[in-house]
Amino acid sequence: MSDTQPAPQPDYPRKVITVTLNPSLDRTIVTHFLALGYQNRVIETTRLDPAGRAITISRALHSMGIPTHAIVLVGHGPTGRAYQALLAEEQFPISILRRNGRTRSNIIIKDTGHEHETMIMEEAEGATEEDLKQVEETLAEIIRPNDAIVFAGSLPGGLKADSYAGLTDIAQEAGALVYINAGGGEPLQESLKARPRLIYLTQIQMEGLFNFPIRTDTDVIACAHQLQDMGAARVLVAMPQIDSAVLVAEEGTWLIDLSDTAEGTRTGQTEALLAGYLAGRIRQRSLEEALQLGAATAAYATSQIGHEFGSIKDVETYAEDVNVTSVDNLEQLLDEFNQRPDIGAVQPQPPSE
Repeated sequence: MSDTQPAPQPDYPRKVITVTLNPSLDRTIVTHFLALGYQNRVIETTRLDPAGRAITISRALHSMGIPTHAIVLVGHGPTGRAYQALLAEEQFPISILRRNGRTRSNIIIKDTGHEHETMIMEEAEGATEEDLKQVEETLAEIIRPNDAIVFAGSLPGGLKADSYAGLTDIAQEAGALVYINAGGGEPLQESLKARPRLIYLTQIQMEGLFNFPIRTDTDVIACAHQLQDMGAARVLVAMPQIDSAVLVAEEGTWLIDLSDTAEGTRTGQTEALLAGYLAGRIRQRSLEEALQLGAATAAYATSQIGHEFGSIKDVETYAEDVNVTSVDNLEQLLDEFNQRPDIGAVQPQPPSE
């Protein structure tokens, strides 16, 4: 969105296109009192999911009956072949692009005895600018005006930090609304320069960007306003440790209290929140109503093991377990934040040269 272009009024996307540059084959295991260095038995059927932040959003949207098209850049090798086989079972359009290099995999261990989760993560490698060109060409073919485009997930090794910014330019030239999770750091700062419709990130990613302990709702709201000044029209921040989130938009600021079901896994919680929000917007609900649906979608996701998503009917049964509240004293909160003696150095850290 250029400086001279007015914001869309209102912005109800037609369909959602997601772009996954760094997919992951996620294996979710449930055990009871994990004992390191010893044999451990699983207590539930192990789940295997084709994951990555963006494809997870497409899967959640499809479960709710929302039109979506996923673009996924998959590496060669056994993990990539297994990932592609799982994608073949999905019932929505997916453009699978192949590249050299390894597709990563993650292992998530839910320990029901200690009530915590452990994630063991791999890094992807081998992506090239030629691979990114494939993505650009595919995106240009399927995009339509007023589509929502979601670029989400960390960049695989080999791609430049401004990769999402370049893709954003292509999407916005076609009249699309762009939503980005760049994983934080320099890729996030570069993507802000393209002025996306919304960025979403976690509290931890925000702390890494500002190099400051962001622990309260006021901290999150104030830093989100700085990200707006840097280029994002809206900022959605998830705080999974306290089952909360914040949306800062031109129209207002909202606090979202998420349900803590403690029954399932938290993987996919943030993506479910955004998927529900987008589903609400496509169904022409207000921002607050869309956030309510997003919170309910996230609550449903955390009641399940692995990346399991429900229908609109399934999701809306969780609506009473979540709460969305408008922030009415915004100016007071920002004034109190700016008057704190420790705030002088709170600025986004510049990208490294």
